[in-house]
Amino acid sequence: MPLLANEDAALKTKLQGLAVHDATAGPAGRPVTIRFRNPEYELADSGFPLVLITHTGISRDTDREARGYTTIGYAPEGLAPWPDINDPTRSPYSAQMPVPLAIDYQIEAFTRKQAHMTELIGQLLQFDRLPPRFGYLQVPQDGTVRRLDILGGPESTETKDQLGKRLFVAAWSIRVSAELFLSEIDHLTQVQTIALDLVDAPAYAAGHQVPLDPTVRLSPVAVAPSASNAPPPALIGTPYQYALTATGGVPPYHWVLESGALPPGLALTEDGQLFGTPTAPTVSPISLVFGLTDSDSPSQVARQTLSIAVSGS
Repeated sequence: MPLLANEDAALKTKLQGLAVHDATAGPAGRPVTIRFRNPEYELADSGFPLVLITHTGISRDTDREARGYTTIGYAPEGLAPWPDINDPTRSPYSAQMPVPLAIDYQIEAFTRKQAHMTELIGQLLQFDRLPPRFGYLQVPQDGTVRRLDILGGPESTETKDQLGKRLFVAAWSIRVSAELFLSEIDHLTQVQTIALDLVDAPAYAAGHQVPLDPTVRLSPVAVAPSASNAPPPALIGTPYQYALTATGGVPPYHWVLESGALPPGLALTEDGQLFGTPTAPTVSPISLVFGLTDSDSPSQVARQTLSIAVSGS
């Protein structure tokens, strides 16, 4: 079995064979059920006594780092391949192996009777179970004996299940040593080349996957000709609104007034809205230069010259 599955199976096996005793249990006592917790598991549906095992985390064990090196048969990211990359024995690259890991578990014991809990804690504290020092985990799946440390516990509490029945609980936090070997990751597919195509964003959105020359704009930003984009005349005291328009590039556009002065009472928003209520007439149409930048990277720039007149009636 693979990493983690080996440790899980060995830990469950290590806790088998527990039993508690009382006047009605018989000579063999009441066997303790050992199982892993899962999201659908409900204590109300369980039989007791019970021991639940829960994964709480996996981390890199820095205390056991750098115990050896091994050749790796691929070029790590950012490093050049060797001339005959199909021959892993010629690889110039090595890595510290194995990668030491720490697997953390929570062990919870549940009983209906305090006397059962006292007996169960006593059994779990024995050297071949969960001792305070010199704990071990024999993993027959790969022929190793692992270190098992008690991080905390037993912590005893009293609670109730979903049916309102009393439960006595004892909990341990434990850590089991593990190792990730190169043989478990060396089968990964080796990256030989990376193909990268740049496409124009508006063209891609329209379904055209056209390769992009970064020096050429496939969709340049532009404004409409002045003749077809002329704003209507404005009247003093009458609310006025007009939207500047553009095409191409990458919206949203950002508009500014580059030259000239708007008639009194009018203003320009960043998204190109001319609005307000004129307060004075113009002697003649006012010529204004509006500039815009799009949201491309780098930004594209365009300009538009328009005339606005304000009459008194």
